[in-house]
Amino acid sequence: MVRHKFYFGSVVILTGLGYLIWTSFQQSTSMHLTLDMLMEKVKLDQHISERIQLGGSTVVPGSILWDKYKSRATFTITDGEHDLIIRYVGNALLPDTFKDNALVVLEGKYNSQKTSFEADLVFAKCPSKYEGQDYDKHVDAMKKSY
Repeated sequence: MVRHKFYFGSVVILTGLGYLIWTSFQQSTSMHLTLDMLMEKVKLDQHISERIQLGGSTVVPGSILWDKYKSRATFTITDGEHDLIIRYVGNALLPDTFKDNALVVLEGKYNSQKTSFEADLVFAKCPSKYEGQDYDKHVDAMKKSY
């Protein structure tokens, strides 16, 4: 009788571990697309069911709308040609660099019924903060400091 309990417990634990590994693998795999590529798939009426990493777009100025608790945002992104409504459905706080004109990379799923993207991860950076300076000016400044 004790052996049956041991085997049953082992099967339950291994099944649980297998499930956790499978779900974490599913969340970590995503297809990387630009907004243009996503809109092309939508235009061709291709079914988009997998997780997508959407990059190369900026937040449209004035489009960020917060819920009453300021934890979930709805906003629009653009690549200059296409616009797409994004609904943030994640649980983490959005980064401090998330603001108008911020370059964003989103992970989530495209919702074809609502023609929007439901992002559960948002990575944002302010383009002006990360732009490089002119290298010649940097060299001149270094020469003057010696």
